[in-house]
Amino acid sequence: MRIRLVFFVATTVAVLSQAAPLFATQVFFSNLVEPGDQYGPDGLGIGHTPAYPAGDTWEALGATGFTPSATFRLTSIDIALGYPAGFSGNGPNQADVYLMNDSGGLPGSTIESWDLTNLPTTCGPCPLSTITSPSNPVLVAGNQYWVVASGGQQTFDFWTFTLGGNSFDPLATRAILNGVDSGWVLDTSNHRQGALVVSGDAVPEPTSLALTILVLPALLLWRCARPPARHRSSGTR
Repeated sequence: MRIRLVFFVATTVAVLSQAAPLFATQVFFSNLVEPGDQYGPDGLGIGHTPAYPAGDTWEALGATGFTPSATFRLTSIDIALGYPAGFSGNGPNQADVYLMNDSGGLPGSTIESWDLTNLPTTCGPCPLSTITSPSNPVLVAGNQYWVVASGGQQTFDFWTFTLGGNSFDPLATRAILNGVDSGWVLDTSNHRQGALVVSGDAVPEPTSLALTILVLPALLLWRCARPPARHRSSGTR
């Protein structure tokens, strides 16, 4: 009996140890440089540039592309956005962030979006801000995705670049001036991106998930179905 119990416990632990990492939050993309998660110190200006005349409507957007090597369910994004409060006439402290799919190597349609407020006001580099995903979309291995950021048509923000001297691609930009849209354009000269970390929960491969689903209940049933041990009376006649 003891041998069977030890076998059952050992087998159950082995199955659970294989299954547990599948559902633990992991980093699936990061363009921060180790050691120390380095990035910056300079950044990309996004949103409404205060240098333009008051009557102009202007919005600049930046996009960092990434391609996960494994399929996962998005849980959060860490992005290095900041609000330069010292700019005279700057709009409210806010930013618009989007997760987009890819269309021909450029940002496509929106998967999820966030409206941020109270961005850090001290940059150089800007601290990372964590954005939690409420819908937890599944991002598929080998597909390119984009995180897009803008300050909107009233606010000028910074998105701190990756560490200088290191090559990261792709980066795309887009400008809308007085209703004239440039469309998305790949930056092919700087080889730097907006600093970004993308985290989520791994989606198990079908074979691994099937093994976990089928084997563990079978072990539990085997344990529960075993007949109780017979106890021999030791009484005297």
